[in-house]
Amino acid sequence: MAENGPASAFCVFDFCFEPVSGSSSLSTPSKRGFPVRLSTVLKFGASIAILAWLVTSKREQFEAFADQEKNFWWLLVAMFTMTMAFGISYVRWHGLANAINLDLKLTQALRLGFIGAFFNVIAFGVVGGDSLRAFYAARERKDRIPEAILSVFIDRAIGLMVMFGFAGVAGQLNRVMSTGVEPTGEQMAIASVCNTAGFLSICGFVGLLVFLLFPGISKWAVFGHFGKIPKIGGLILQGIEAAALYSERKLAIVFAIFCSLATNLLFALTIWLVAQGVCDDAPAAISHGVIAPISMVANSIPLPGGVGGMEVVLVSMYESYDASSGLIVALCYRLCILFVSLLGWIVWLIHGRDVKQQGLDCGQAAEEAENAVDR
Repeated sequence: MAENGPASAFCVFDFCFEPVSGSSSLSTPSKRGFPVRLSTVLKFGASIAILAWLVTSKREQFEAFADQEKNFWWLLVAMFTMTMAFGISYVRWHGLANAINLDLKLTQALRLGFIGAFFNVIAFGVVGGDSLRAFYAARERKDRIPEAILSVFIDRAIGLMVMFGFAGVAGQLNRVMSTGVEPTGEQMAIASVCNTAGFLSICGFVGLLVFLLFPGISKWAVFGHFGKIPKIGGLILQGIEAAALYSERKLAIVFAIFCSLATNLLFALTIWLVAQGVCDDAPAAISHGVIAPISMVANSIPLPGGVGGMEVVLVSMYESYDASSGLIVALCYRLCILFVSLLGWIVWLIHGRDVKQQGLDCGQAAEEAENAVDR
């Protein structure tokens, strides 16, 4: 991709640039209308309703938790491994950004990543943090705005593809480990989700490989029709553009995939560590290699921050292993995610002034993240 970009406006993560006289200008999202606000309210309502249902229907878990012996040292270790998982994902973005000569320092990538984790809580969504990273990276390199934004896009895409692949493999492992046992309705539903995730992962990696090896086909007119698909057309075109952009930086893609593998393994380890601290009947460590990716796929559904989806699936997965403390584990795991957000808040307090000097203050940043969630 040329540094000045195409002649038309380019938008991703709700941020746009327009080439003007050989340079690019960055614009932020427009104010949210009533339909978007209503959608946000409904999403929050759905998450709250799911959590309320879980708490009332699994009340016995809290009673057992109050009576049993607990070891909160395991939770401290779990918070550390969760922080490591997030940190590795920011290192992944750093590698992808520098592969296309954005000259992003590792300290900048970590700082923006953790600040994004903080805004995930304010905006209640993963896309909110991604939007912040894309916005700030583009602000720092105004001569390479499209590349800066696409680096965040391809980072998230690779992370999701690897996570979906984990879930697909985990679903097959779960089926093998349950051979001879009649599956319940919940287990069959989980198996369907895993199969779908695995299929999407394969499709994504095949598409990525094709455009990496043959970047010229991204200019074929036939791919322009994908942009007309409602809701996802723009994302498909952006994915094609990003894959072609990295056609000469294949090692960066391989590095990103290995970082994603490490991140997913740390997610599994974190859930297992949480379980060691707060429940007596936790599944074996190897079983969490099945539980974690399936739960994390559910965490990416379009609810505020995935709240509710991950908890339901993790409870169901624990019950499929005859463990009765799934909700307690899920809530403590959510606490580990909030711990990373707390670190992001501290980073914001320390470095927020530097970030503000790039032209966006805290309140505006939160609003941008909220708008991005509702894209």
